[in-house]
Amino acid sequence: MAKVALITGANGITGSAILEHLVKYNTSEWSRIIITSRSPLKTTVSDPRVEFIALDFSNSSETLAEQMRAQCADVTHAYFSSYVHKDDFAELNKANRSLFENFLSALISVSKELQNCTLQTGGKYYNVHLRSVPWPARENDPRLVPSEENFYYHQEDFLIEQQRGSSWSWNVIRPEAIIGYTTKPNGMNEALTIALYFLINKELGRESPMPTNYAYFNGTDDISDARLIADLSIFASTHQHCANQAFNSTNGDFFNWKYMWPRLAEWFGAHASSDQHFTKTSFEAGDTHLDVNLEDWAKDKREVWNALCDKLGSPGSKSTFDAGTWAFQDWVFQRTWSAPLSMNKARKFGWTGHLDSFDSFTDAFTKFKELGQIP
Repeated sequence: MAKVALITGANGITGSAILEHLVKYNTSEWSRIIITSRSPLKTTVSDPRVEFIALDFSNSSETLAEQMRAQCADVTHAYFSSYVHKDDFAELNKANRSLFENFLSALISVSKELQNCTLQTGGKYYNVHLRSVPWPARENDPRLVPSEENFYYHQEDFLIEQQRGSSWSWNVIRPEAIIGYTTKPNGMNEALTIALYFLINKELGRESPMPTNYAYFNGTDDISDARLIADLSIFASTHQHCANQAFNSTNGDFFNWKYMWPRLAEWFGAHASSDQHFTKTSFEAGDTHLDVNLEDWAKDKREVWNALCDKLGSPGSKSTFDAGTWAFQDWVFQRTWSAPLSMNKARKFGWTGHLDSFDSFTDAFTKFKELGQIP
């Protein structure tokens, strides 16, 4: 039987990557590809099988079921990557718990042909955003905080509970910092924020120190290319031996920002040093610190960006400045600990995806240029 996909967060980095993956690599298996987002869709993908439905998962499951019934009754594989970011953790947990509950409850009441539901969570499952944890983090590591303090626990538990006794299977994909692009710049796009930072500093003739701290700069990190997340999501959800399993999803390499950051700067013709000076070099467990605060740095840079876009003949790129996720990047780079993920489990299950993390960044930079998001 031909497969029917339902992809949430179609304007997001992962959702759009899954859409592109299905269209590009799985042409004969999928008869329909239904995509949804809360905001108006913007995509460069053109395929007769693609259908769009506007859904807001903050609505009740009953409301969503009525909206989904006509188009989603034949869905066989659902991929949930929707996320609402809140700087306050209590609000973050509450918003994202209900988001997935509403979606899944509506889905299973409407889609009687369902074979698999794949949920994307992330490194916050291991509480890497709060403190140092044993690494590389593995899928069977014990939970370190109560479920009410981490919405990923609630989402995964709800998924497993709803599947119990049913014919469909579940998967959970846990990436780290996601690197990729979207046709409509939005969300927590680390690569785009970094691109803006380098280009503006280059225009000003200034150094581009990494906006972080001594420990994070000299530590070990990893990232997750959206194309690999898409590939693993499809692999896990369509191979029976992967049923009812959680998998980490990273590029498969580790790197040190001390050496990665100058390489990324050089790609733009900006300058950054691997011998960056920091004001503080010693931290207590769980400390956070920034030598350069991106949110403050960006406050007076809009006019510089606008002038640069005009100078380079790319006035359409001016609006990209609004997509700079300065506060979110501060939230990531302020950590004083390393927390990479293990990819051993996915390898044992037969998935072989891998990308050089430098290529992940530069491929995204190249795509931003192609899309006219940066000059």
